[in-house]
Amino acid sequence: MKKFLTMFCSLCLCLGMATGCSSTTDDTPTDDTNETGEIDQTTFEELLEAGKENGKKVTVYSTHSVVVSACEAFKNKFDLDVEFECTQIGDTDQITQVATEVSTGAAGADIIFIQDGARVLTDLVDEGYVVNWYNQEIYDAVGEEQAEPLLVWDYCNKVFIYNTDNVAEDEINNIWYVTDEKYAGTVMMKDPFTEGVNMDFLTVVTSDENAALLEEAYKEYYGEDLVLDDDCPNAGYQWIKMLYNNGLVVGTSDGDMAQSIGAEGQTKPWSGLITLNKYVKNLEIGYKLGYTSDVTPFAGFIYPIYGLLTSNADNPEMAKAFLCWLYTEDGWFGDGETTLNDGSVYVGMTGRQGDYSANTSLAVADGDQELSVWKDILIVEDPEYAAEHRADVEDFINLIK
Repeated sequence: MKKFLTMFCSLCLCLGMATGCSSTTDDTPTDDTNETGEIDQTTFEELLEAGKENGKKVTVYSTHSVVVSACEAFKNKFDLDVEFECTQIGDTDQITQVATEVSTGAAGADIIFIQDGARVLTDLVDEGYVVNWYNQEIYDAVGEEQAEPLLVWDYCNKVFIYNTDNVAEDEINNIWYVTDEKYAGTVMMKDPFTEGVNMDFLTVVTSDENAALLEEAYKEYYGEDLVLDDDCPNAGYQWIKMLYNNGLVVGTSDGDMAQSIGAEGQTKPWSGLITLNKYVKNLEIGYKLGYTSDVTPFAGFIYPIYGLLTSNADNPEMAKAFLCWLYTEDGWFGDGETTLNDGSVYVGMTGRQGDYSANTSLAVADGDQELSVWKDILIVEDPEYAAEHRADVEDFINLIK
């Protein structure tokens, strides 16, 4: 993998106040590699002042809508004259756009918030289009696992949800249920060829560790040892093949699929792998939905949204200050006072189940489980493994579907 610059700033998270992150005067991202391994100890105030002095517009791309409102809140909270342009863009379009902008020298994003770690590594990091940047306080808050190779800002999870009129509460308890003839043609999932994190999930399923767990779970579900087909290197590939061969229904929207699964008056046992956030939203408006977190050997998967600077950012100092602020209490939840441009109060992730800060000192929403609990029962995206093996899994699925 091409070396890329890892840069650091400082952040203070004491009592939820944004007091810490900054850069030196010569920290514009480049393609050089920082060989020192030292963590920068600069402050948020220094970064903020440097960003003001720079004065150029900060452009933000994000797959998550909360980042867009956070841009407005950050600008208003600190009364900044610097312009912020924040756009919600899907990961596939982001990757294409950032690669084009940086490679051609065109004006574009300063910082991106993006999922699909496999493609981020191969298409953006390896090409030198983005850089991974964090500071001592962020590092202390998130740890090395969530700082490298890509800095995690937010985690999102996908779990198995089902129609409560036709599926019993304890019925979905083993992931091999999706291969059972009883559920043929009734299991939904967003198309992994358009939803990169779903393809990452299917790829990580094929790791030796997860394949071993699946092999044990097969015997528990079917009462006999798993016999692999000739085209299946391990139980992970066999699970994928049997999932597709059992009539997997692929969709384009987790929200739409959640509503299809939970619609009243159905007679089939519909279920699907859907974001927890979409489950909650549709449950609240009356759909017949349940979900289970007690599934052998894993109840779904959890994937990060990464926060990364582009290598040609126009105002990297202010972009870094914004990133640092997002790890604070005020950045994640709001302070109860800062308003958006429409006059409403910024509430960030307040009340959102299915979103978890990489800074685990920040509380999860009422009714949700801690990030550590989800990581124990879900497959966690491994961007490096997925980047190395995803093409093989894509080719395999194209052959068997």
